Amino acid sequence: MSEPEQRPPLDHQGKDGAEAEPRTLVDVLRKINARMVLGALAGVALIVFIAQNTDETRVDFLGWDWDLPLFLLLLITIALSVVCTEIVGWYMGRRRRSRSR
Repeated sequence: MSEPEQRPPLDHQGKDGAEAEPRTLVDVLRKINARMVLGALAGVALIVFIAQNTDETRVDFLGWDWDLPLFLLLLITIALSVVCTEIVGWYMGRRRRSRSR
């Protein structure tokens, strides 16, 4: 039994790894798209939001008491809202599919 021929890995253009062209700043900038820009802007906005809302807030819920930073309370509320929205959307889609049968 002979060993299979070992070839260098191919890059995304199908060229051998040894022949790969170096990336330039212009090549990287061409690959930047709107999602990347919006994601970076959202990240900066989130950092500014956190920096401006560090005051402690008292939360009373079902007999529990917490002291949380305001930004954390708002982020938890947003996350729970997204999760609840996804659950309701999944349930409604499932219900719609079962009715169409």
